[in-house]
Amino acid sequence: MTRRLVRIVSTAAALVALAAGTRAAAQQRNGEAYSTTPEVVREVYDMRAAMAPLLLGETEVRGRALFAQRCANCHGGTRQRPGPLLGKRTVEKLGEAAIREKVRTGSPMMPGYEHTFLPAQLDELVAFLKTFTPRPQSAGAQE
Repeated sequence: MTRRLVRIVSTAAALVALAAGTRAAAQQRNGEAYSTTPEVVREVYDMRAAMAPLLLGETEVRGRALFAQRCANCHGGTRQRPGPLLGKRTVEKLGEAAIREKVRTGSPMMPGYEHTFLPAQLDELVAFLKTFTPRPQSAGAQE
């Protein structure tokens, strides 16, 4: 009877250790912490800036809508939105042609929009970026 009890206890201990190891392995993916539960992050928005009247023409307004629909979700400069901040300085640094080409062809981290955007829409997007200065993210917002 005691051997059977020892065998049951050792089997239970092995199962607990196996479960703990599997759980720890599931918490790592590619060397980074991983969770199947999404993390809710509160962001503070400056509603005065969001509600300020637009000083944009029709072309820039259409480009702003494209940016909001297709680009802003990734290009926030935070861990949740890891793409680089885009705006006037980006266009000045890289040039309009390079921005159009990048949006059109994409990269390993970004989809290409060659079959999504018309050339006129690329022009609208660049026109908006030339008017937009993103607010720099604070160190606390990147965490």
